[in-house]
Order: sequence, then structure tokens, then C-alpha cells
Amino acid sequence: MLAVNVGPGRDSRFVSAEAVFTPAQAPGIDRQTDFFRYGAFGQFDWRDDPFGPRHGGSYVIQYTRFEDPRLGLHDFNRIDVDLQQYIGFFNRTRVIALRAHTRLTDTREGQMVPFYLQPVVGGSDDLRGFRPFRFSGNNSLVLNGEYRWAIFSGLDGALFMDGGKVFSRRGELNFRNLEGSAGFGLRFNARNRTFMRLDVGFSHEGFEVWFKFNDIFQQRPLGTADSQPIW
Repeated sequence: MLAVNVGPGRDSRFVSAEAVFTPAQAPGIDRQTDFFRYGAFGQFDWRDDPFGPRHGGSYVIQYTRFEDPRLGLHDFNRIDVDLQQYIGFFNRTRVIALRAHTRLTDTREGQMVPFYLQPVVGGSDDLRGFRPFRFSGNNSLVLNGEYRWAIFSGLDGALFMDGGKVFSRRGELNFRNLEGSAGFGLRFNARNRTFMRLDVGFSHEGFEVWFKFNDIFQQRPLGTADSQPIW
């Protein structure tokens, strides 16, 4: 079971969300429900080190079914695909890291994906030049590319480019109309495993600075299916 706790805001400095958005704009904002959830997954992983890869790849596909037994309004299917490829050279002191991730949902007529389970794009793990949760919709696509090099033992530099979007129909899964960001970062590591990173991302909306204690392409444990706030 997935228990959901969505209710009115409690901070008097801000207008509560249900006073700003209608159920048509944010499905599920007016009535709360819980979900019965099940699914299946598969992975092919040939990275040289899953915790600090410098060569190889990881390819994951996961199917999740969400059923709303309480209201009967939010039954949907979701497919997550996460593809990672690492190309190491110069004795693997330099790495090109590539990632493609998509999240696709499907509903029957009369059913809706609630706003709190809709895919989101923007933030420290995908479009790093945009604020967190900048874009949301029923489907998402994120593309990331990084060039990493060893500055000295325990510290790597990185140059990156990100692209991504959300879209209403699965037929819009393509590379058109992507939002983009680019920037640079530092990766602090021990035994080749990143334990802290600093990223500065730039986009047409400004710039964002991220100080995080995780790797940029960190995967969730297989078999879990929580949708928010991060993958």
C-alpha cells in the first residue's frame, strides 16, 4: 500500500494550494486517497563499479500499477526506463557519463494521475539549471551528459549538459521542445565513490547552485515505486 497525506497548507504566510488550483488543474487536490501498488522490474548491469562507475552501463525498466480502491478515480499504469552508459578513457581517469530517463503513465477514460504522483522535471538530479519541480505532467523525459576528469585523488571536475521535458501524451516521447541547462561541478569521492558534489547549472531562467550528498545518477533500489520527490 502507498499511503498519501495531502491536505491544506498550514503556513499562514502562503495561500493554500487548493485555493489556487482547481481539481482540473491539479487532479487529486480536493480529495485524498491511498493506493494499492504492485509491479515488476528488470535490470542489465555491467558497470565496473555500481557505486562509482567509470566504464560500462546499467539499463533498467520497471512497470508499476497503481490502483485507487477508495475513490476509484486514480487508477493508472507507469513505466520507468533508466539507461546509463559510462565511457572511460586515459586509464579511466576521464569519463563520459550519459543518462536517459523516461517516465510514462497510462490511464483509462475517466481516470487521472494525481498531481502528487505526476512525473516532475527540474532540480539537482535532472535539469540542474531550473528550480526543483519546475515542470510537471503525465509523462517525462530527461537526458544528461557529463564529461568528468580527475583533478587529483579524491576530487573530480565535471562539465554537464541537461535536457528534459514533460508532456501529456506518450506519443510525444521525442527530442523536440526540450528545456536545456548546462554547467559545471565538483565530485568529492573516496575509493572512487562520490559522497558529496557541488553543481552550478545555468538555464534561460537563471542559475541554480546544488550542494548534495549523492551521486548525480543515483538509482533508487529496484522494486520500489514511490514517484516523488526524486527518482
